[in-house]
Amino acid sequence: MLRKYLRKVHYKYRFVPWYRKAYYYKCKKDKMDEIIAKYKEPEELADPKYVKKLKRDMIRCLFKYGSYYSEYFTFGYEGQDAEYRNSFITEGIRLSYYPRMNQRKNTDLLENKYRTYKKFKDMYKREVIRILKNEKPTEENLAKLREFAERHENYVVKPVYAAFGNGVRVENLGMYDSVEEAHQEYSKSGAVIEEVIVQGEALSKIHAGSVNTLRIPTAIIKDEEGRPEIKLFHPSIRMGRGDSFVDNFSAGGVSALIDAETGVIYTDGADKKGHTYECHPDSGIRFKGFQIPRWDEAVSMVKEAAMMIPDNHYCGWDLAYSRDHGWCMVEANCTAQMGAMQMVTKTGRKYELEELIKQM
Repeated sequence: MLRKYLRKVHYKYRFVPWYRKAYYYKCKKDKMDEIIAKYKEPEELADPKYVKKLKRDMIRCLFKYGSYYSEYFTFGYEGQDAEYRNSFITEGIRLSYYPRMNQRKNTDLLENKYRTYKKFKDMYKREVIRILKNEKPTEENLAKLREFAERHENYVVKPVYAAFGNGVRVENLGMYDSVEEAHQEYSKSGAVIEEVIVQGEALSKIHAGSVNTLRIPTAIIKDEEGRPEIKLFHPSIRMGRGDSFVDNFSAGGVSALIDAETGVIYTDGADKKGHTYECHPDSGIRFKGFQIPRWDEAVSMVKEAAMMIPDNHYCGWDLAYSRDHGWCMVEANCTAQMGAMQMVTKTGRKYELEELIKQM
């Protein structure tokens, strides 16, 4: 009962900065040393006065600017003045922007992966099925899963609600003793099951092991005559590393920024630990100057998708480059993270976003 009540409180206040800051502080108060150790050398950690001062500044920045502890390092806050620190859209304040840009009724449509698929089915260009939470293993439901698996030997399993690539994995029915067992597993929490995207060669060059995706945020504003106009807000490419199937930034991936007009990558790559790369650490492909294939088609797709929900003024669209179908939608993010677009070049985007909001 208490857990259910706390969950309701969390969803009620999750867009409110004071709650997000306090909640993060509570969750991470015993993990500061672990987080700091990811970014600092042992010699620095050996100085207790320095570490104490560092922690104090990290906590101050959390409550004043909303910067989560990892952002303190990835945004380069240490030693910077208030003007620099205040220019970033941090995790502690990020969600407070979305009620100003989007109608709340659209949140579930774009967070529920199956509802998103139904809305933008033609842009997915692959087969997707859903297994409901606590769904009964009827003959019809078992047949749906069995027949899907016959058409697609390997498939992607995703939680209906998920972020940061959590819970996303590639599976097949051979991993289970029976279709009944597989269905039972998927129905525990519900799942969206998708046909695997076979990546096109142009993006496989960067990293063949993961499906490398574009994140293209769109902002619907009004032009001088009051007509809707779509601006792209710092698009980026996310690439996996090693044997990771997921390209997600939070799963160790590398991100780089794309010129919105030309589709050319114009920065080095960076990961969430603050490391930068001129070339992809696995393939050796140089980031700066890499041309995203058929960029105009990708832009056309996200602009069309954005206008299908015109009262949702900001959304982050994830696209993959399919071998057989060109650009296809992976998912939509109505509360899309904004860390990568700032971290790669250590450039705060808060004032730019606020200017766009004035035009919405």
